[in-house]
Amino acid sequence: MPQKKFLREKGQALIVSYMVIGILLLYSATLLVKGINEKNIAERNRLTAETFYLAEGAIENSIAAFSSSLANFQNPLNIATFNNATVFTTFGNTTVNTTITRLEQNDRLIVEGNLNIYVCNYEATATAVHPQNNTISVTLHQIIGRRLIPTFQHAVFYNSDLEILPGANMTLSGSIHSNQDIYLDSTGNTLTIDSFYLRSAGDIYNTRKDAPGPPAGTVSIRVNKSGAPQYENMNGLDSTNPDWRTGSTNLWKGTVQSADHGVTELVAPSVGSIAPGGYYASQADVVITNGTIVKGGVALTENVDYPAGTITTSTTLYNNREAKNVKMTSIDLNKLAGQTGLCGGNPCPNNLPANGLLYASRDDATGAQEPGIKLVNGSEIFNASGLTVVSNDPVYIKGNYNTVNEKPTSVIADAVNLLSNNWNDANSTLNLASRPANATTFNTAFVAGVDDTTVGNYNGGLENYPRLHENWTGKNLNIKGSFVSLWNSEIATGEWLYGNPQYTAPLRNWQYNTAFNNPANLPPFTPMAVEIKRIAWQRE
Repeated sequence: MPQKKFLREKGQALIVSYMVIGILLLYSATLLVKGINEKNIAERNRLTAETFYLAEGAIENSIAAFSSSLANFQNPLNIATFNNATVFTTFGNTTVNTTITRLEQNDRLIVEGNLNIYVCNYEATATAVHPQNNTISVTLHQIIGRRLIPTFQHAVFYNSDLEILPGANMTLSGSIHSNQDIYLDSTGNTLTIDSFYLRSAGDIYNTRKDAPGPPAGTVSIRVNKSGAPQYENMNGLDSTNPDWRTGSTNLWKGTVQSADHGVTELVAPSVGSIAPGGYYASQADVVITNGTIVKGGVALTENVDYPAGTITTSTTLYNNREAKNVKMTSIDLNKLAGQTGLCGGNPCPNNLPANGLLYASRDDATGAQEPGIKLVNGSEIFNASGLTVVSNDPVYIKGNYNTVNEKPTSVIADAVNLLSNNWNDANSTLNLASRPANATTFNTAFVAGVDDTTVGNYNGGLENYPRLHENWTGKNLNIKGSFVSLWNSEIATGEWLYGNPQYTAPLRNWQYNTAFNNPANLPPFTPMAVEIKRIAWQRE
């Protein structure tokens, strides 16, 4: 081959080679750019997702803070704007601010069964910026329905596990709610739930909590239907059953619902609300500390403003459950109202609180003593608006309470102790036979502490919510009101005891006070439970 032709073909081959190499280089560069872009997109998507979760978490945290602030009186129930900062300590201490804004001028009243629910829609808005890339932000909007429910419109409202295990036949009417689990059984007899509203934000069990096993008695629950009352037994159908969600709906037609049916927590006040200096103490028109009465901010004087014997501080009662002497402030409600006794030879004024709220505490109990507040001579409450008595100490109510010209009343305390008309402090150290009770009636709502059941140690259940100290065998204990438990007792922490030397069970004639169905008949300063319904959300 001539040299000229060879060089020409070789040059052409080199050109083709260079072209191929160029194309490959260009393709490689394109792939490299594409790979970098895809990596950048994936990284940005990751950061955006993290930012979304920050905004979402901030809204959820702020809704919880919003609910708690309303339930615990830290903000007015009709607050227009609520601001909350959420700090994510596990994410570089990133702070996300949330604003919750009222969307309606007035609350709407919705009646569900016997519950009067005050509803208002709010909008929660949060904008999160990623701490590693401030060009990435996400704004979320959540529309919520804030629902306010009077706790005393429940026959039973528990913030903790609710256990009902009566030894004798027992019937409960009115709405029943627990923010945790519910345990229902009876000891060889029948527990009847005569209500269309049995709700648990946890699970519902047909057994004991302290000794799980087959039910020992019958639990009969009313079916949610019109016409003649119809009841169906649990017979072991509870949250442990794989068919619980549909089976319970089919059997009771909506009366029985748990978290599996969408029941959520109702946020209620904490124990701090009854502490000295807390909400109730600060709002009370009458404050009694040890033996001193202050009304409207002014200290009162015995025999001048109120009759002698209105307040007694020298009595001592022995509490067998606590194994302690109780240093008691005894309040004679009849004398406090100026119905008996004289002041300087003249009738005494009515010193019951103008706003219906009385706060009492005892701060000088020492050693083996336990503080206590006792209400006596309360068969008639001489206050048109009713009366709510609040204490951070255990409260004892002696004798018929609010049985004449019934008024809206409640007692809110560390623990509630009921003493019959036949009670005598002097017999508290004697054996149970020396403390026979007689039939006594209490027409009042309660908020009181309980303690927790542990394995082999029952807390006494709802049937022992009011603490008793007498031989009640065969005697009627009549209660018309509402049983609310929002905290564990902090002072009266003794374990539940049955029999000598503590008490024997009464014939429980307990019923929900249907007058509470009308909000106008609720006791003064009835605590509200706050429920949040999530309605819709939007991402900008």
